[in-house]
Amino acid sequence: MTSPTGITSTTRRYTMAGALLLAAALSVPASAHSPQAAAPAKAGSAALTCKVATSADRPITFTPPLTLRQRSTRITATLRLTGCTDTHGKRVARLHSGTLTSQGTAQTGCTSARDIKGSATITWHDAAGRKTGTSTIQGARRAVSSYNPGDALLGGKVTSGALKGTTLSGSATPTSDVSTCTGRGLHSLRAAGKLKFLR
Repeated sequence: MTSPTGITSTTRRYTMAGALLLAAALSVPASAHSPQAAAPAKAGSAALTCKVATSADRPITFTPPLTLRQRSTRITATLRLTGCTDTHGKRVARLHSGTLTSQGTAQTGCTSARDIKGSATITWHDAAGRKTGTSTIQGARRAVSSYNPGDALLGGKVTSGALKGTTLSGSATPTSDVSTCTGRGLHSLRAAGKLKFLR
C-alpha cells in the first residue's frame, strides 16, 4: 500500500528510519561490549510526557549515509520536546519544553544497529523560554533489530539533573521520505513521536 506521501508501508518498515536510529543515538552505556538488547524497564507512572520531533532545519543526520550494508555510522540528532505535562495532564512550569541533543556511532544499516555508543542531554526551558536545567541520559539499548518502527523505542535513564532517576520510554516515526535508504542511501530524516519519563 502506498501512503499519500508516496512511501510504501513496506519501505517505511524496512528502513525503520527515525525510531530505530534515535534509539541508536540514545543507547549509550559506556560498557556496551555486547550487542544484546537490554531488558525493557518495568512500567511505571509518567512523571512527565512530552511530544518530541525534529525541527525543520535540524534533521537527524547519518555520516556516511545509511544503506543496506551495515557500516560504522555517526548519528547526530537535535529534538524539540514540547507540550510537556505531568501525571495529571497539567503543564510543568520549569519543564515547559526542552531540546534533546544526541550524538553517537553504531554499526548500522537500514534495518538494524549494533555496537552503539554515544551521549544525550536535554536542556529544559520554562514558558518564557528561560533555561531551567538539564538532564543527562544514559541509554539502555546495545542493539536494535526490527522492521517495526514502534519496536525501536527511545530509551534510557536520567542519571543527573532534572528528573533524575526516571526511565525514558517512547517512540518516533519518520515524517520525511526514507525510500532512498535502499538505493542511494539516507543522509538525513525527520521524525516525530512521544517521550515519557517514568518513575
